[in-house]
Amino acid sequence: MRTRVDASEPDDSKPEQLEAWIAAGFEPSDAEIWRSWRFTIARAEAWIQQGVTEGLEAAQWMAAGVDPTTIQAWRDAGIDSSEAALWHEMGYDIDTASAEKAKGLGPVEAFTQAQAQSRSRSSSFGSSAWISRTPSVTGSQVMAGGLLRGDPRVMHGYLQRQWLDEEAQRWAAMGIEAADAYTWHALGLTPGEAGRLAIQGRGPGDVIREWWAAGIPFAEVADWIGAGLSSQEAVEQRSQGITSEQAATLRALRQQEPGPKQDSSVLSQLITPQGPPGSSIPGPPPDDESAARSAVEDAFARMLDVDEADGSIPAVEGGANLGEALLAAGQRHSIDQDPSQRSVKVDGLRFVNDHEARVVFSLTISGPFSGTPMIRGRQGRAVLVDGEWKVARDTFCALMQIAGIECPPPER
Repeated sequence: MRTRVDASEPDDSKPEQLEAWIAAGFEPSDAEIWRSWRFTIARAEAWIQQGVTEGLEAAQWMAAGVDPTTIQAWRDAGIDSSEAALWHEMGYDIDTASAEKAKGLGPVEAFTQAQAQSRSRSSSFGSSAWISRTPSVTGSQVMAGGLLRGDPRVMHGYLQRQWLDEEAQRWAAMGIEAADAYTWHALGLTPGEAGRLAIQGRGPGDVIREWWAAGIPFAEVADWIGAGLSSQEAVEQRSQGITSEQAATLRALRQQEPGPKQDSSVLSQLITPQGPPGSSIPGPPPDDESAARSAVEDAFARMLDVDEADGSIPAVEGGANLGEALLAAGQRHSIDQDPSQRSVKVDGLRFVNDHEARVVFSLTISGPFSGTPMIRGRQGRAVLVDGEWKVARDTFCALMQIAGIECPPPER
């Protein structure tokens, strides 16, 4: 039987010691969870009285701007904690969210519909400022991926970059142009998360400047955004002792996008050459295809290894002057320079001819990323150079571009 505690205790007070929680009737394991989210006993009791018995669920409601005194209104509107977080992210309070929900609209659809009306009013007054900043995307297109099939402006950038895998399809389906997708991806956002920002008329530069000004470390930004918090809310949460790891937990709870599929649909794209025009002439595979396959896999495994003696990357075509680019990318994103902390794995490959192969690969960074693949299903090329299989220079430099680093011109 828990001891009742006055729920009027200030919200900014610190959690009591574990002994006090146990004395109030909490199980030690439950108490530790509530305490990790910086709840006091009084605040925990207030949530429990509303039927929220787990600290993590209460934290998710609070990330959505909901407290024990307002939670019932959200429930009455048929909105759970995950959906409330999305309404909050799109700028709706309970009254406006409830009204839109009653119309059968979700957060994204309601927002895009409202902005369409705003653009219509603006255009009637001769203003094009908003139109120029907001993607021509509707809620239904976002949810159905219609842009991939129908918007040549979006598709053109991906075709131009020869980025045509399933990941590219997910970005294009959100109405995000390829150039922006590179930056959003480097920031660590998923297509859905970036898409919601884009629908609000916010570009990568806007977001980066906002979070930089707030003083949030680069490596944490994606998790705070994914949790549905603004930069100011993230600052407040950090000041109260909530960590980016906890933000990542909230982010995972509301993650609704399917992960990259490791099936034949990705690898089937390797059947048709997709490199720069004129660079891939189909022909017979290498005589010893098994040995060539092993050599390609080895080259990709070593594509991030710098020769300390001369600063080159031997596994990359024309890699004599690429070491500095890789080091700059690591420094820019606070990635450990130790080669053992990163790995590249070939997920599939197909030989176009006896001197070129199409490759699908994944990149994993250890340390702060906990060994989780940063890039999966990425397409690239391997080429035979003086009898040795190497990673194509354009494949390596495209990876550097994602990190915001431009490769130097090839040495002649």
